[in-house]
Amino acid sequence: MTAMKTWCVQAFCMMLPAIACASDVQTDFDPSVDFAKFKTYSFVAGLELSKTGLLSNPDVRERIKNFISGVMETRGLMEVPRDQQYDLAVRYWVARQEKTEETAVFMDDPMWAGYPPYWSGVWAPYYTEYVVNNYVDGTLVIDLMNPATKELLWRTYLRQKIEDRTEAYIEAKKNLDKSFAQFPPDKSEKEKMQKERARLERKYSK
Repeated sequence: MTAMKTWCVQAFCMMLPAIACASDVQTDFDPSVDFAKFKTYSFVAGLELSKTGLLSNPDVRERIKNFISGVMETRGLMEVPRDQQYDLAVRYWVARQEKTEETAVFMDDPMWAGYPPYWSGVWAPYYTEYVVNNYVDGTLVIDLMNPATKELLWRTYLRQKIEDRTEAYIEAKKNLDKSFAQFPPDKSEKEKMQKERARLERKYSK
């Protein structure tokens, strides 16, 4: 069993009726695979990690698929119907969660006439001002699998803070383009991934 197959999906996926800035993008792939030979793909599943009913909306499902297809087509991959033969099976995971961010505000201003405001230390509980920001955290995971063996070959993870929908979409597309820029990975990228996987194998086998 490959290391890729042993890794779990953690807190995944974002979308779209919104996406956003402040993002985290990671890509993993099996360095033993010749990705250059793949020419076609088909969507096999769209799954939710958080039970919000996000994918119950057919418009949202279509929007996510179009979002993913856009970047894959730029890498020379063509989508085909599921009843035809295809090289890669595409599965995506989505999650959307409302979160609250609390920030303490400390001021340094001449109005204090040379004396500290005492908004720190033991006085902090009484004089600290807090700014509370509610936001939506979204995650998108894209899996590329071998349709014959069901093995996971490639995984891209995108997590973003959703604030402004238009800016979020632009940022997400930019990050996804960057993630798939290494598809198909060249020799140096494969060697780098092999070293990283060996490091992780040592770390998690202890």
